[in-house]
Amino acid sequence: MVYSDKLKEGLGMGLRSKLGVENVGMFFFAVFYLMAGVLNFVVLGLYGLGLFHVAIVAVLSFVASFGLYRLQNWSLWFVSGLFFITSTYIAYMLSFSINSYSADPHAGNLFAMLVWVIYLVLTWLATLYVAARRKYLK
Repeated sequence: MVYSDKLKEGLGMGLRSKLGVENVGMFFFAVFYLMAGVLNFVVLGLYGLGLFHVAIVAVLSFVASFGLYRLQNWSLWFVSGLFFITSTYIAYMLSFSINSYSADPHAGNLFAMLVWVIYLVLTWLATLYVAARRKYLK
């Protein structure tokens, strides 16, 4: 056995078994939705509690994250719902970022647009992955 195989076996399987991960892809998207929920609450804290839609997206992201981590069958419904809600939310935020960038072109607005596009792509990938691998959900 090669040293790298021993390293993979020692680190990868140990951490995987400690976390109780059965499907690595579902775990990745569970972590994605957990981080999305945290970051949406950060946005809510920065820009005020009047952004009710951000709070809804954050709470639904936490619930979807929990469901995906536990491989629950109902998490497919939350991920599907978040697909539509988040796509609309991000389209609005991208529109706002593009207008801000055209009015004041600097790196901060460009970075915001990049973050929104990454969030949108990961949301779409998560929906496609969970829908394709729904047989792993209990």
